Amino acid sequence: MPKFVVRVELRGATSEHYEELHEKMQRREFSREVVGSDGGKYRLPDAEYVAEKPATAYQIREEVRAVADSVVRTSFILVTQAEELSWVLEQA
Repeated sequence: MPKFVVRVELRGATSEHYEELHEKMQRREFSREVVGSDGGKYRLPDAEYVAEKPATAYQIREEVRAVADSVVRTSFILVTQAEELSWVLEQA
């Protein structure tokens, strides 16, 4: 199943807006953590998510856009389909 990394920037947003975004994204099975080969969980940077879904990058973008639009009027979204991830992140 395709894996996606998603970055969302909410324009003019408060921390409360981002908390609302995080809750809504989690309900749609977007995670703010990645799991390493060691089984450890690692926290992604703010407003970045990963998901494995049977979809295209365009479909993921539109799904995330609908979520972001329900929080604030203007947002910027980047979706990348990834085969392999590598990171230096804080353990969750």
